[in-house]
Formats: sequence, structure tokens, C-alpha cells
Amino acid sequence: MWQAFGTEQLKSYRKGINIFMDKVIKYIKENRLIDRSDRIVLGVSGGADSVCLLNILSEIKEKMNLHLCVVHVNHGIRGEEADEDEKFVKQMCEKMNVEYKAFHFDIPALALEKGMSEEEAGRHVRYQVFEQVAADTGADKIAVAHNANDSIETVLYNMCRGTGIRGVCGIPPKRDRIIRPILCLTRTEIEEYLAKKNIVFRTDSTNLIKGYTRNKIRLELLPYLENEINAASGTHILNLSRQLNEIENYMETQYKKCYMENVEELPEKMVIRIDGLKAYPDIIKREVVRMCVEKTAGSLKDITSEHIYSIMNIMDSNTGKSVNLPYGIVCMNSYGKCIMKKISETSRTEYDIQVEQPGEYTLENGAKLIVSIEKSVNFEEKMYTKWFDYDKIGNVIRLRSRKEGDYLEVADGKHKKLKSYFIDEKVPRELRSTIPVLADGSHIIWVVGYRISEKYKITKDTKRVLKVQYIGETKSID
Repeated sequence: MWQAFGTEQLKSYRKGINIFMDKVIKYIKENRLIDRSDRIVLGVSGGADSVCLLNILSEIKEKMNLHLCVVHVNHGIRGEEADEDEKFVKQMCEKMNVEYKAFHFDIPALALEKGMSEEEAGRHVRYQVFEQVAADTGADKIAVAHNANDSIETVLYNMCRGTGIRGVCGIPPKRDRIIRPILCLTRTEIEEYLAKKNIVFRTDSTNLIKGYTRNKIRLELLPYLENEINAASGTHILNLSRQLNEIENYMETQYKKCYMENVEELPEKMVIRIDGLKAYPDIIKREVVRMCVEKTAGSLKDITSEHIYSIMNIMDSNTGKSVNLPYGIVCMNSYGKCIMKKISETSRTEYDIQVEQPGEYTLENGAKLIVSIEKSVNFEEKMYTKWFDYDKIGNVIRLRSRKEGDYLEVADGKHKKLKSYFIDEKVPRELRSTIPVLADGSHIIWVVGYRISEKYKITKDTKRVLKVQYIGETKSID
């Protein structure tokens, strides 16, 4: 290739390539992305970005004694075009003498099964494959080919869909063992490098389809900002995201400090000390709550700022207030603690104890029911201790789980189905079957932890009082 250049052209070419490589190597060093003798798994689709990444790491491979293993994932979306991409990457790796592995998936079918977009399902599968190959080969790092434009697009995407500071920090240089060595390069710089070195690459036709959200940002929104608002819009967005990232890195140390002081991680739940959290500003409280949700759910997808605020609101409310979130998560204010737990129908306790006489009854979950009959009472209303007019009870009472047809009496003598009561009180669906009820047939005397039926309330005419104490909160939360 060099024979086509004159002396000055050759000098300019070499200088351009050297500047390009120096920029990437400097970025790798500053962010400590690669160490000598690293074993690296590379995700290579055949597109410009991943081909650029492969060529750069191939250039420094011998000098740093790196072992490279290329992974290509065929998503089963573009038919013959995808097969040609796979063939292209394989031939390129054979020419470079780089280890190569290919994997095939039916992403459209998987997306339908999981209720995801094809874009989301494809990303999920790719990273699963990368991690598996890294584990199988003993790799130290997983290199992916995100560039500066990807980071800009991510900032815009997160801003438009609603995000906190973390969402506008852009794509990080590394996360765990995933590294992004060419994140410092713009798409233009990448294409110029490939053109100068006469390196061919494949173009994914789906990148030109405006139906995908990120493509709209890439093909329409960002060009509009640069053409109509400011030519340096992309650069300014990137610089702002980097500054915010520095702020977020500092704040993260404060989040972790607050988390360690006020959150207890138990096998089936998270426990947040509400009073301890109150000493911190709202920005830290919100992030600690978000961290708890992420640990409980395993993901922050579908978790919005409204969900976080709803949890903070119940922490400012009375004991017993609860809120439900995606992933079957239930949060409850419980005597100075916010209990966060993932509920499933299969994990619930079935309650069924017949209370024939005063005494102490022990439930399967270790909770206790203490029943006594008194002539008079001077009581202080408590959530887990209630007093009833004993002579209004018509049957042998039972402490049990809810059943179809259950109801209770509300104001003005009206009956309300238990299901409707739960809905009105915004009791999460996942929580309802875990709440024990004290029942007189189908008439619910007491929804434990909630309200009692108007029919059984003590009046001035009450002669005998039934005192019922429930010790130990419902299994669903505690």
C-alpha cells in the first residue's frame, strides 16, 4: 500500500496513524484497561467499531503479550446478511491468526418469549456469551467496541426516557472485567483510521432502520443538534457527561457509606433503618433506596424515579404503609424500618388455625396468636393487638389465609369484599395471600396488621371482650 504514497504523503500517513494509536494507548493506560499478559475476549460483529478494536489490539498484542479470543454472535435476524457477517469475521481472524468462536441464537423468538425488544434481547444474550467464554477460557477482560458517539447517544437516550445523574454520565471505560478501549474515539476517527489502513468492514443494515430508538438518535436527533443548534453539541454533551461522572464517583463513596451504616442485607430481604437514613440529604437517601431495589430485583430496568419516591414516601408514613414495585417487590414501613422483599405466591404461608378457647397458638412461621376473654378493657389501639365484642361472634373463629367470598363490614353497616378492601388500600397483589385473617365464617373479624370489621367493635353495651394479640409480623415482609 505504501508504494502508492509519495514521501510527504507517507510521512503524513504515518503521523496520522501514530497520533491515533497514541490516543488509544494513552486512554488505555489512564483508565488501566489492559495489563501485560492479559487474556481478552473481544466481541466482534464485523462492523467498523469492532473491526477497529480488533486491529488495534492486534497491533499491541505481541508487545504486551496479549492472548485474544474473538466472539461473534449471530442473532438470527438478518438471514443471509448475518451469515455473511459471520463468515467475514471468521476469515479476518484466520488471517490475523486470532482465536475465533461463533454462536447462533434466534433473538426474535427469545425477545417474544421474554417480553423484550429485539435490541434488548440481543444485548442480553451477547453479554451472557461473552461472560461464558471468558469463564471457559480463563480470560481476564472482555473488550467491547463502544465509541464516544455511543456514549453521547446513551446520554441523550437516558435523558429523554427519564434518568438520574448516573444515566447522564455516559458509558464508563470499564465495569467489572468489561473494558471499552476505543471509547475515546469518535465514529469519524474510527472510519478515517480504517480508510487510511485500507481495512474493510461490514455495515449492519439494521443500523439504518429509523424504527429503533437509538437509530433515531444517531440518524436524526444528534445531526439536528449539530446542524441547527451547535456544531460541537456532541462534544459538549460528552464533556458534560465526563464532569458528571467525576461528581458521581465522589458521591458514590457517600452512598456506600450511608448504605453500610443503615442497610442490613438478609437472605430474603433488605432492611433499611429509617431514622439513620434521615440524617442524610435526599440525594443520598434516594440513591441508597435505589441500590436496595437493584439488589432485591437484580435489575433497575422498569424502575423509575417515581418508584424510588414512593418508597421514600412510605418511610415518612406510619407503620404498616406499603408499596409494590415491578419484579414483585414489596416495601413496608415496619416500626422504624423499611422492609424490602421480593414476594412470590409459592413462598407464602398458608394460615389455618381453629381458635376454640382462650390460650396461645403457634403458627408455622413462628408467629403466635394470644387469645383471652375479659369483662372490661382499658386499651390503647395497636396494630397487632385488637379487642372485639365477644358476644357478636357467631361461630368458632379461625385464623387463616383469605378465601373466595370473604368480606368485612365497613362504615354504615355496608359489606365490602376482602378483595375490594385490599384494592382500595393499595395492598400489593403479591402480598394479599400472605396476610392472615381472623374469621367468623366468611365474615372477616380482623385483617391482621390492617383493620377490623365494624360489626365486632366494642360499644358501651359490650359485656365480654375478646382480646387477640398477634406476635410476629406476616411472613411476606418479616
